[in-house]
Amino acid sequence: MLVDKYKPMRSGPIRTADMKLKEAPPTVHTDAYVIERPAQAWQELANKPLLPSIDGHKPWHTTYKAPSHASASIKLGNFIPTSARAPGVHTVVDERTRKTERELARRKSQAGRLTRARESTLDYRLGMKNGEGQHAARRNPVSMRGWQALIEDKIQKARAAGHFDKIKGRGQPMVRLSDEYNPFIAREEFLMNRIVQRNGAAPPWVEVQIELETAANSFRDVLRQSWTRRAIRTLTILQPAAMLPSLSLGSVTSLRDCEWEERERSYHDTAVAELNSLVRKYNALAPYSVRRPYYSREAELAKAYQDCGDDILRGISERRREIHSESGASPLSEVESSVDVDTSTAYPLRFRDIIRRWFIKLRDRFINVS
Repeated sequence: MLVDKYKPMRSGPIRTADMKLKEAPPTVHTDAYVIERPAQAWQELANKPLLPSIDGHKPWHTTYKAPSHASASIKLGNFIPTSARAPGVHTVVDERTRKTERELARRKSQAGRLTRARESTLDYRLGMKNGEGQHAARRNPVSMRGWQALIEDKIQKARAAGHFDKIKGRGQPMVRLSDEYNPFIAREEFLMNRIVQRNGAAPPWVEVQIELETAANSFRDVLRQSWTRRAIRTLTILQPAAMLPSLSLGSVTSLRDCEWEERERSYHDTAVAELNSLVRKYNALAPYSVRRPYYSREAELAKAYQDCGDDILRGISERRREIHSESGASPLSEVESSVDVDTSTAYPLRFRDIIRRWFIKLRDRFINVS
């Protein structure tokens, strides 16, 4: 139990306020009287002390006297002034701190040498030398006007020395872009875009777009070349030589080969999956208005069938030209519709044609039997 020594514990029974009033009721004076006090002037009130005065006490002359039982807890040190220290003497005993100071001094000296070498190289290029062949010492300007004057002086000296004569595009008209006069593009935005374009930089989604277009074009080129070779080989084997000139663009584009599609399905699925992964990456970075749909194998095959018609016809004509150049006969350039041409006499009959016809008859026989 905590007890305050200045507030001793209460003794006796605890009494309430009502009990105290009953034991000692207050006395009420009914006689009305007024105690008259003499009036005091403000001078008396001003000179009257607020606290009871003590003779000879002057609080502003109070001096502190340490008690006899108190002891000093502050240790006084004797520090040597910086000016009185001997040069080259280290007051720090710690080896790590001394090593750090040496490293900082070495870096500062190295930076100073690099700065002086850079300034000397620039002065040498601009021809700023004195009569003795030494670099003329100059003070760095302290104001913006001084720096402007120094820069203008160096530009004039470099121009007089001919350093600006070999600048790329000197004497040629400046290339103007259409975006420079676009009222909807701010000047600072145009300058920023031009700097970015000249340095070959682009936003992340533009870089992914370039990668996606490159991958899609390479896949379509491989698909187109593979189908063109397959169609030319199939038509030259299954069709007689006399029927090749009568092939039209519609008949070539409507040609399909299920065996080739099944054989190339694994490669097509893998390539389309890689393209779709790039599309997902691109859509995650690109704005909503320029996002792209996913690629599908069927759509790419249909596009390849339509785009390869001219290439197939061109390849067939080149193959016929090679065949006739090997055989030494000139092909028919034109066949009139009103004249019936015998295919056996129009072109020389070769052993290859006999084997082809025999293969076609054998295939038809197996189809009829099944």
